[in-house]
Amino acid sequence: MRQLVQKLGRLNIVILITIFSVLVSVLLTFIVFYLRQDYTNLYVSISIAIIVPLIVAPLASWPLATMLMKIDGLEKEMRELATYDSLTGLLNRRAFFHNANKFIYFAEREQMPFSVIALDLDKFKNINDSYGHSAGDEVLKHFGKAVNAVIRKGDLIGRIGGEEFALLLPNASENVAIVFSERLHSIVRESTINHDQSLIKYSISMGLVSLLPNKTDNIESILKKADKSLYLAKEKGKNCTVVFNADKAN
Repeated sequence: MRQLVQKLGRLNIVILITIFSVLVSVLLTFIVFYLRQDYTNLYVSISIAIIVPLIVAPLASWPLATMLMKIDGLEKEMRELATYDSLTGLLNRRAFFHNANKFIYFAEREQMPFSVIALDLDKFKNINDSYGHSAGDEVLKHFGKAVNAVIRKGDLIGRIGGEEFALLLPNASENVAIVFSERLHSIVRESTINHDQSLIKYSISMGLVSLLPNKTDNIESILKKADKSLYLAKEKGKNCTVVFNADKAN
C-alpha cells in the first residue's frame, strides 16, 4: 500500500478513485434498469451516473488522498529515525550492524575481500568541556559531512557510540582502505569549525582490518580486531591509522 501511494501521488489517487466511482455508478445504474426491465430514460440516468461521481468523487477523495500522503510521510520519517542517527545523518548502531552482517554473509559466499575501520574522534570530551556540548554536536555533524564526502557508493558508515564510528568498505584491499583513511584524515585535519566565535579543530584515530571472510566472521568479531588497532593508534599519539596485525594482537 505504501509503495503504491508513493508511486501514484495525490492527484493520481484522486483520478483513480474518480474513475472507479464513475464505473461503479454506471454499473449500478445498468443493473437497476436490467432488473426493472424498463429502459425508459436510460440515457439520462447514465449521464447522471457519470456526472455526479465526476463532481462528488474528487471533492470526497482529495482529503482521503491527502491523509494517505501524510500517513506515508510519517511512516517514512519513522523508518528514517529507526535507521539513521539524527545528528550525523549516518546509519545508527542497529542499522549498521544489521547491514554489515548481511554484507559479510554475501562476501563470504562470493569470497569478496573488504575492510572494516573502527574510528574515534580524538579528545572529544575536551571539546565538550571547553566549548560546550553544542560545539561537540557541531563537530559530529561536520564529521558526518566529511565522511560522506569520501565514501563510495555501497560503503557502510555508522555511528555506533557517542564519538565512535565504524566503516565497512566492500571490495577494498588493505591498500585501498589505507588510501581512504589518509584522505579522510586530510579532510578532517584541514577543517576548522566556527562555533560561537571560537575556531575548533579536531582529529580522528582509526583501526583498520582487511580480510577475506570465513563462515565464523561477523561484524562484532571483526570490529573487536579493529578496536585493538584503534587502541594502538591512540597510544601512538592519536590522529593516525593503525592496521591490524594478528601477530602483534595476540
